[in-house]
Amino acid sequence: FRPRRLLSLSSVSKMGGCLSTIEEQLLGTSDPANANANANAGGVVVVTGAGRLPSPVYRNIPDGAEKHPVRNVYDGDTLTLVNEKRVRFLGIDTPELKEKQPFAEEAKAYTRERCHKKDIWISYEPGHDREDHYGRLLAWVWVPAEDGDGYLCVNEGIVQAGLATVYIPKQSEKFRTFHKMIKMQAGARESKRGMWESWEDYAVVKTANGSAFHVRGCRHLANIKNLTDMKASEALEEGLHPCRTCLADK
Repeated sequence: FRPRRLLSLSSVSKMGGCLSTIEEQLLGTSDPANANANANAGGVVVVTGAGRLPSPVYRNIPDGAEKHPVRNVYDGDTLTLVNEKRVRFLGIDTPELKEKQPFAEEAKAYTRERCHKKDIWISYEPGHDREDHYGRLLAWVWVPAEDGDGYLCVNEGIVQAGLATVYIPKQSEKFRTFHKMIKMQAGARESKRGMWESWEDYAVVKTANGSAFHVRGCRHLANIKNLTDMKASEALEEGLHPCRTCLADK
């Protein structure tokens, strides 16, 4: 999944967690799972074709969140704590720096500005593994909101800025705010923010139980039957993510 690079780093620096030039904030509660309910309970939201879009800013961080100083930000969705533990942001995927994918630098800049050499809070998803097979912590990352009122969930903020896609390795591993983040992703796509600025829809296929979508001919589809044809936009709205093999350069 490789959109063309049209956004400058200076533009990204303006896309704060509050996204003040793009939309007003809705302050939620300390529980991300209640974010959509909070949108109906009051506060300011932006209304687009994607519907009512809640904010990535919450009044409080979740109970039990751990405070840690950050040593280094590796890329848009990975950082290292001072205690040497590496954190992989839960629920998102950003462009790869190693492969020099478009918007990889912008995604890193977004996270670096908010986390590098600063204190952050991390929280875990109930019922999910706390580490991946590389030993990285799988976590929600929290920092104070730019205006000092509440806390930004960086995982959500970078999706809203158009610099990350929603990601789950398996459909059975959906997190509590999955549908909220899908709305944020749709809002970024419709508003042409970040990597979506020059994005155009295209034909893809999905398997019966997979969590990714593909183009026909992908090697991962060899000998797989019962493929479903659809548009990439439809696949994204279902919460599927682009195949890292056949759509790496799309």
